Amino acid sequence: MSENQKVDVVVIGAGLGGMSVATRLAQKGLGVQLLERHNVPGGYATSFVRGRYEFEVALHELSGVGPEGNRGGVYHYLNSIGVAEQVDFVMAPTLYRAIFSDMEFTMTQGWERAESDLCAAFPADAAGIREFLALCRTLLDELEALRMSGLNKIFKPGNLASLPRKCPNLLRYNMAPLEPVLKRFIHDPRARRVISQFWGYFGLPPSRCSFFFFAIGLASYIAHGAAYIKGRSQSLSNAFITALEAHGGKAKFGCGVSKILVEGGKVAGVETDLGERIDARFVVSNADPVTTCRGLVGEEHVPRRWFQGLSHRVLGPSSVNVYLGVNRTPEQLGLMDHEIFVNGTDDFERQFRDCHGLGPATALVVTCYNHVYPEISPPGTSMVVLTTLKFGKQWRNLRPADYARVKHTLADGMLDAAARVAPDLRKYAEVIEVSSPLTNVRYAGALGGSIYGFCPTPSDHTVWRVPSMGPVRGLFFSGAWTAPGGGFEPSIISGSMTADQVLHIAAKQNEATFNFATDA
Repeated sequence: MSENQKVDVVVIGAGLGGMSVATRLAQKGLGVQLLERHNVPGGYATSFVRGRYEFEVALHELSGVGPEGNRGGVYHYLNSIGVAEQVDFVMAPTLYRAIFSDMEFTMTQGWERAESDLCAAFPADAAGIREFLALCRTLLDELEALRMSGLNKIFKPGNLASLPRKCPNLLRYNMAPLEPVLKRFIHDPRARRVISQFWGYFGLPPSRCSFFFFAIGLASYIAHGAAYIKGRSQSLSNAFITALEAHGGKAKFGCGVSKILVEGGKVAGVETDLGERIDARFVVSNADPVTTCRGLVGEEHVPRRWFQGLSHRVLGPSSVNVYLGVNRTPEQLGLMDHEIFVNGTDDFERQFRDCHGLGPATALVVTCYNHVYPEISPPGTSMVVLTTLKFGKQWRNLRPADYARVKHTLADGMLDAAARVAPDLRKYAEVIEVSSPLTNVRYAGALGGSIYGFCPTPSDHTVWRVPSMGPVRGLFFSGAWTAPGGGFEPSIISGSMTADQVLHIAAKQNEATFNFATDA
């Protein structure tokens, strides 16, 4: 890279949001330079090798893809930018199996089957279950209609008056928590637990999680099923980079950004870790907004009230993962499902409180990828990952001498809990690797090791997130920290939304001659 290179856009960070926005902008004709401090793309969408196993880092189930003939919004977007054609998606047979103290339930996909199974298990609440699922489906349809018409256009002042007519349920439930909505429709607490089991995918229990955000996620999974990727999520990340370069964009790895340059009240480019200057009209950060503005832009360039606007936002949890290469097949281990939620207590509120401490995990998910992707591990073996949520703050305060002890004690307890569904898991594990919130900080650069960005509270989700347009002219955000929220599907979609914002501003400035269409 030559000194003082000039491009239209510098994108900081090759996580899903960064790769998504970079690829779309390059497709639309902008000169794009993507910079990533790590030596591989992906952020959390990556893999690593230990022994004879290549482990999936983070992806459990990808929503919004769907099988042929029932494609979801994520697939259509990936297809439009040249990514989907490079990736082989495989569909999970079910969404999850939930194990509680008094019952077990397997959540299936497809509206008719999911409704039928839930109503059969909880016949006294059948009418309420149908109404609840219908509402989730309606919210998904309303949001998809907004996306198709262009969110940037809808939320202009002149167009807001049409929202009550076009999206009445979106507006009605936009600020509602999940728990009271569930209770309005469904009386049996067991049924409510089964339906809200996915709360771990959002990082907040039903009392605190946005109903709207949860409903959209649940509806996307039921409508289109849960997908995985042959070659692991690293294949998806590699496909993004291939598409980016095919569109004329550039990606550089092992090269982070040390400073975002601001001149005359607007961004002027970046300075890299290698001391190079890249001039740019726009800078898009895939990093969290606090690190971006405080560490890269500098507080002197950011209005104080902008930082104050972050004060009510809640940092999402991180995770502890136990990666297991096991010298037995799933059948030999007794693992007959892909995604198993093992609840040590049926109280989701207690589970969430325990996420803030360093004590034993009171809930975990056991993921056996071989049920979706049999060849993910060598013949006769299994790849299993145990995951529990933990906030990063307590880990940051650990003394180095205590870190290994705490991490491995927690992992040991997770193995004990997993024995509930796979008694011989520990016995036949030939590779065991443990990650913590500090691992997420180290490799992904995530604030607090968060895996979801900010928590999707009723006042901080979808359109209420940190805006994609930053507090300095020409600065934008993309990824889990901005709209629509955390997770693989929202992070990918955020790239599309941020790209449309950049394209819109560039078009207004008459500074480009490419196609400014905003269809996905």
